[in-house]
Amino acid sequence: MSWAALLREDFIALQRPSAVRLLLEQAVEPLHGKLAVAFESHQLSTIGRMVANGLGVSAVPSLCIGQMQELGACCIALVEPHIERRIGLMMLADHTLSAAAQTLRDVLIENARESR
Repeated sequence: MSWAALLREDFIALQRPSAVRLLLEQAVEPLHGKLAVAFESHQLSTIGRMVANGLGVSAVPSLCIGQMQELGACCIALVEPHIERRIGLMMLADHTLSAAAQTLRDVLIENARESR
């Protein structure tokens, strides 16, 4: 789907100062002008529910596709501009991660492998 087609719909965005919102605005504005936002939320899960209930459309990180689908939202890949953000993962040597941290680490590593 093109950004132009997506942006013709009511757009639901994360509230500022979200890094995702900032990246989105920086990528969209040069090509399509200022992002016109119909609704905002602090939580991606709320955005997923709003989309699933027909209140509009959104653009979320690909890492969230599974969560959005579980909430009932339909996920369609967007074409240019491709928005990307580099992240780093650091941990203490000889330190055991909590279950939540280990799960996050596993998800990040798996997504990094898939994107190569």
